Amino acid sequence: MEHYLTTDGRPELPPSWVTLELLTFGELIHLVRNLAEREDRNAIAQVLGVNEPLLISWLRSYQRVRNICAHHGRLWNVGLGVYPALPRSRRVAWLDRPEVLNRDQRRAKRLYPVMVSIQSVLTTISPRSTWASRLAALLDENPSVPLDGMGFPHDWSTDSFWSRHLADPQ
Repeated sequence: MEHYLTTDGRPELPPSWVTLELLTFGELIHLVRNLAEREDRNAIAQVLGVNEPLLISWLRSYQRVRNICAHHGRLWNVGLGVYPALPRSRRVAWLDRPEVLNRDQRRAKRLYPVMVSIQSVLTTISPRSTWASRLAALLDENPSVPLDGMGFPHDWSTDSFWSRHLADPQ
């Protein structure tokens, strides 16, 4: 925004992509939810590889995780209170073994499905992202972090959903 204002500043009102960078998660969710036309919400969701209900649910869970982190709360061994909806469509990038979440409802109410949803969105908007590799490295570097308490199955990285993103993207 600063760059926009200090350069030519035309048009007088900044483009939407500049303005969106200034929004909080909560404001972004309200903006998307309050779009009058469902087809507009669906168009946004489609760009991210999901449908509108999933988008809203996932954004709400990202907001919750962000708020927990911002207030130095814990993400392990605790239910989040807001949970990402699980996709039903095979068109959504998701676990190849989704039963790991269906089998254990406690697991579905922890951090793990949020991490899966983030990688799902990244699969669409940034297919060469190294986020999954950095997540795996962070967890490997901190073996005392209780993965089970965050809902991660012990063999989480072997699901091909993860393993294809853990391979070198080059």
